[in-house]
Amino acid sequence: MTAPTGRIRTQENKRLHVVMRDGSLVEGSIHIGDDMSLVAFLGSRKGGWMNMVDAQRAKVDEPAGHLVIQTDLVVLISAPDDNVIIVGQAGSGAGERHVELHLIGGKTIRGTMFLAPMQRLSDYLHHGGKFAGVSRATLHPDNREIGDVAVSTASIAMLREARTEGE
Repeated sequence: MTAPTGRIRTQENKRLHVVMRDGSLVEGSIHIGDDMSLVAFLGSRKGGWMNMVDAQRAKVDEPAGHLVIQTDLVVLISAPDDNVIIVGQAGSGAGERHVELHLIGGKTIRGTMFLAPMQRLSDYLHHGGKFAGVSRATLHPDNREIGDVAVSTASIAMLREARTEGE
């Protein structure tokens, strides 16, 4: 009998805030490898289901526990403790593009996406999967900083490059 040759991936619970399409908020934790991005994690969920522990819906009087969430009904996910990689190494090595994501329902997210030089935004969304990572994001019209987020591509009505100050 031989010993396993693969490396052992450490996992720990990471707290997330999940905004659902109906406007509800779920807070809970997922088990994710330290070296895995949230965008990759969400794209790897079989059938689109995500397990959360110590989870509870905001404004609902219920004890925290295990929830299973359909990721097709998620608008965006953030990691309030800033301890989860949102966009993986490959994405962070690409060029930065300042973008505006106009969501279904009227909200706008402004932030930075990592794309290859000369890559079209439509190609990025088409090949990127169900979620896109946005760094240094702000939510408008509230102008509220929300940090790094994973945004459901099905929740994006329109996406465009944003002008930065000085342009």
